[in-house]
Amino acid sequence: MLGRHNSSYLLGGKIRRHLSQFSLRPYQEECLQSCIDALKSGKSRIGVSLPTGSGKTPVFISLLSRLPKRSTHGSRALVIVNSIELAKQASVHAKKLLPNLSVEIEQGDKHRASGLADITVATYQTLLRGNRISKFDPAFMKAIVLDEAHHAAAPSYRRILAYFDPSLEQMTVEESNSSPRENHKIPIIGFSATFSRHDGLALGSVFEEIVYHMNLLDMIKSEWLCNIRFTTVRANLDLKSVTLNSKTGDFNPTSLAQVVNTPAVNNLVVQTWLDRAAKRRSTLVFCANLTHVASLTREFRDAGVDARYLHSGTSSVERLALLNDFRSGQFPVLVNCAILTEGADVPNIDCIIVARPTKSRNVFTQMIGRGTRLSPNTGKTDCRIIDFVDSTDKASDIVSTPTLFGLSPDLIINDETTDDLLAHKLVDQPSQAVSHAPKAELPDPDYVSYIDYDDPFLLINEKLQSPHITTLSPFAWVDCGDHHYVLECLGKGFLKIEPFVETEGQDQDDNLEGATYIAYFTGINQAKNYASPYRTKYKILTAASLSDAVRGCDTYVRNKIGPGDLFQMFLRTARWRQRPATEAQKNFLEKRFSRPGQPSRSVIDRKLEGLTSGNCADMITRLMHGALGRYKKKAKAINKGAELARRRLAKQERETVRVGPLQQA
Repeated sequence: MLGRHNSSYLLGGKIRRHLSQFSLRPYQEECLQSCIDALKSGKSRIGVSLPTGSGKTPVFISLLSRLPKRSTHGSRALVIVNSIELAKQASVHAKKLLPNLSVEIEQGDKHRASGLADITVATYQTLLRGNRISKFDPAFMKAIVLDEAHHAAAPSYRRILAYFDPSLEQMTVEESNSSPRENHKIPIIGFSATFSRHDGLALGSVFEEIVYHMNLLDMIKSEWLCNIRFTTVRANLDLKSVTLNSKTGDFNPTSLAQVVNTPAVNNLVVQTWLDRAAKRRSTLVFCANLTHVASLTREFRDAGVDARYLHSGTSSVERLALLNDFRSGQFPVLVNCAILTEGADVPNIDCIIVARPTKSRNVFTQMIGRGTRLSPNTGKTDCRIIDFVDSTDKASDIVSTPTLFGLSPDLIINDETTDDLLAHKLVDQPSQAVSHAPKAELPDPDYVSYIDYDDPFLLINEKLQSPHITTLSPFAWVDCGDHHYVLECLGKGFLKIEPFVETEGQDQDDNLEGATYIAYFTGINQAKNYASPYRTKYKILTAASLSDAVRGCDTYVRNKIGPGDLFQMFLRTARWRQRPATEAQKNFLEKRFSRPGQPSRSVIDRKLEGLTSGNCADMITRLMHGALGRYKKKAKAINKGAELARRRLAKQERETVRVGPLQQA
């Protein structure tokens, strides 16, 4: 299949004949052609997005065999990876697919490449040490391949890439003098299963364009990856107090471990595995930190399960032996922390336990991707993903199985496949908390709309009046925010209805069962020697609903406060409410707002133009009864929600991979 492409992009007859024996999958051929077409069109920094298990390594090794020399002597290639395991993996593939070429590894003190090999596989950590990178003369390079390319925007990677393409970063004097370089464009080709960054660093500053993309679900549907069975488990976690990494936006491992590494949670993890996955051949567990690894491994062993662990302190020799034993099925459970998230090639993994919550879609996808490789020779038919989630009211933006499929984060999934989840429709889950109070008096905001209630004259806006209060009573009840309602009884006092909150001092004789609202009347104090114009308030009633409370208060007004025809002055249709604003009302507003930064009297007059005395009376009532403070508080909460929504949308946009040019901002 490789031999079908333009022979000018092949290295030679011997290599071509060898590669023709290696058959690439159709999508891999499409990917290679997309890369070649992009490079021919003049692009020099391109990205390829292929999920874990899709065979990225054979693809970029095959691509290197098809790229022409950049000059008479520019025939070498450098493959940059981020671990010794990936370096060895890429080296093995290169030697197998291209036996006629020389392949070397540049890693640590043990592997020192000459810099003259046809293909050198190097870890980025080693290239940053001393002058190790200087042996790779850009003049002799025909291509740079970057594996796990979603790291490319990090300063450490940019420093390496800028050595080969100075336009990526201003080089230091020492670097520019370390080796003479031709200022020609060397193709930089990035491969990643998650070609996006959770921390928001723009990959567009490194790569010009993503030329090929296939996602995890497409690969599963096409049966290039194994099917997945998902199970989510509700855990009693409180992630609100967990601190976040300022760079990545994800949970700090130490802080996260304090919540997830508890005897109760660890026992839940092990019991779930015993119930759902004990017959699985190879289970990989992801933990928060080293302490969590040790605790969870011990919990498995206490349950009689042969569990072993892997972490950053494990030596390379021990790590290799451990992975080989795990691949051969000598023990069923391998517990790790941030080691096998990327680059682990263990096809027999048929169960993944995500025991560490994450806010990163990339990290979550990488974790479950460890189990999606096909392994028919081990009897593997699918992979079970066990995800421990919690309700979204304790922490937002947690990436879990439901959110990965665009479903409600509160959805509990039990043994469902990818097809089952795709068939789900996103539905609102009913809240377990039942509220008898009406909905918030402010309208729900758009996702990124902000509300500013600093201008007190917004309090005259009739839209802020809850519509339902006007249907419950003919009286001029004023909505003062947060379910507080006031009826001014002119010279008699005022009635207030507010949410009922039970306190220790409540009268035992009161019938308060089922109460949602409570109403008070505060009368005018006629005596002149009192500082307050009002008498002490006293309770009128309690009610199970707002309509009951309003109806009871209206009866009280007619019988007690406004006998005869006097109550008509309190009606919404009272004649005085239609008249122009009075001087007293204007003077009140001038005194209320004639502070530095507040509207002047002329501005107040203009704002009051066309308003009735009733409009102004309602505004004064709201001001007198705390509405402005409540509305500001509500607006602040809404604006905070809008800002969180904006960040969430920006995050989703960052984590969405599309073929085409990348933004640099």
